[in-house]
Amino acid sequence: MKFTVPTDDGTELTLECPDTLAERWVCEGVLRGRTYPHIPFAGEVATVVDIGANAGATSVFFAHHYPDAQIHSVEPGSEILEYLRRNVADLPNVTVHPIGLHAEDQVATFYRGEDLTMSSLFAREVNTEDSEQIQIRAAGPWAAEQGLTSIDVLKVDVEGCEAEILESLGALLPTVKILYVEYDSRAARRTIEALLADTHELYIGLAFLDQGEIVYLRNDLVADTAVAHAHLREMWKRDQDAAAAKA
Repeated sequence: MKFTVPTDDGTELTLECPDTLAERWVCEGVLRGRTYPHIPFAGEVATVVDIGANAGATSVFFAHHYPDAQIHSVEPGSEILEYLRRNVADLPNVTVHPIGLHAEDQVATFYRGEDLTMSSLFAREVNTEDSEQIQIRAAGPWAAEQGLTSIDVLKVDVEGCEAEILESLGALLPTVKILYVEYDSRAARRTIEALLADTHELYIGLAFLDQGEIVYLRNDLVADTAVAHAHLREMWKRDQDAAAAKA
């Protein structure tokens, strides 16, 4: 299924994804700028890492907003990888890495989700009996091999391994200006909060007891609270206008 929607600045973005309502809903939310909102006051962005790239909606969105940045799209699932590769084929600043990331190098079983967005290293209710063996790399050493000494924008959505990846990235975390991260348990949320306690502030998010999607900003970006609050008001107004248009 291929579709085109306007993103947050009105530009139309096109994406191909599996033909399911859930996949379309997830990808459309990303392309419209709702899931990972663009932060316009982040300054220069040279390096972006999209971990759990899925069909590529986030990488396409980031490539639109950061055309001069080097974008690393990390996705291990062989089925969804084909969509990702097609979606970024015309984006010269995007590099696809067909691996998973975690705390250590290993070969692991990757369970297919009932919807491909839910594929995971863990066998859960939302996973089918179909699985494949994938190559996993320790996130920190992998980043070093790519020559990454800093990451400006980092997105981590891997259905349960987010905390382990962030721990492995270690010394790179204080360099991250914008972090988009999902958590799937209270323990993971607490680990992520502890890792970021000295360097980042929670900016915006949708959080529940055992699941959430959070945006953290590095402390220096929220030091000017007037700018940060103005941007939050702008996002709130855009969401209200969009809701009113649907009514």
